Amino acid sequence: MEKNFNLEIISPEGEIFKGTVTELIINTVEGQITVLPSHTPLFTKLIEGEAIIKKGTEVIFIALTGGFLEIVNNKVSILADYAIKSEEITIKSAEEAKKKAEQILKQKQEGADLISAKTEFRRSLFELKIAEKVRRRSQVNR
Repeated sequence: MEKNFNLEIISPEGEIFKGTVTELIINTVEGQITVLPSHTPLFTKLIEGEAIIKKGTEVIFIALTGGFLEIVNNKVSILADYAIKSEEITIKSAEEAKKKAEQILKQKQEGADLISAKTEFRRSLFELKIAEKVRRRSQVNR
């Protein structure tokens, strides 16, 4: 039996992660799943949350706002709506994005501008939530 599998996470911003891993924990519309080597084929929709990637003893956290996951022949592909490595999120930049989006929403924009502002607002709230989790984790590990 395999001890590892290949994982690739791609978002509109580009490749977020690519490598050989031992475990993936991720949130789907059906609930949280754990993917291990030789997992049965699967195609499912993802929901907002953190993907937890394990490479032996190393743990990587990636924030996702949704997307799709496919498992075929010991290869896991994730096409994310938006994804960012948790350690790359800063509270300051997320708060600035939130304020900017709030200002645009107050201007009562319409059409594409309104959709873009709402998306940015939700993304910034999500990043703030993940940044707070990262901060708490780092305090616990001290």
